[in-house]
Amino acid sequence: MTDDEIIDRIRDQARPGGLPVPVPVEAVVGLEAAVGHRMPPLLRRIYLDVADGGFGGWGAALSLTEYRDEPPMLEAYLAWREGYGAAYPTPVVPLLTWGCAVWSLIDFSTPTGRMWGWDPNGSCLPHSLFPEPFTLSERLTGWLEGREDFPQPPVRTGCPDC
Repeated sequence: MTDDEIIDRIRDQARPGGLPVPVPVEAVVGLEAAVGHRMPPLLRRIYLDVADGGFGGWGAALSLTEYRDEPPMLEAYLAWREGYGAAYPTPVVPLLTWGCAVWSLIDFSTPTGRMWGWDPNGSCLPHSLFPEPFTLSERLTGWLEGREDFPQPPVRTGCPDC
């Protein structure tokens, strides 16, 4: 799907009651300043032109401006960095929760928005965060086509803590 098709489909698939209104540019710029990278263009466009979170399936994408079921994205990002420690890849930002402590995150340092997963269930802390083999566009296309691409950690061998 093209970015335009994804955006049109997100609008069409809005939950009952619709999506939250888009955010002011200041909300995006503030998050980008904290992360040190611009949002991937598709994600930036969604937040500025479509909605302040609420898209993407399951727990839905985090808000940039409000505490809903989860803290706003900047607050969540800062908590992740602090909680994970020095090994946390700073351009990786939490995007949505799947429940049971499983998350999808997005890499702001990649223009396509490479996706990352977080699943501490059955993994040690260093192996709970892992890159996924797809981009934001691919994740959103899967959701819009009815697939829930739950983050799948790689099989670890040789780690006594996993």
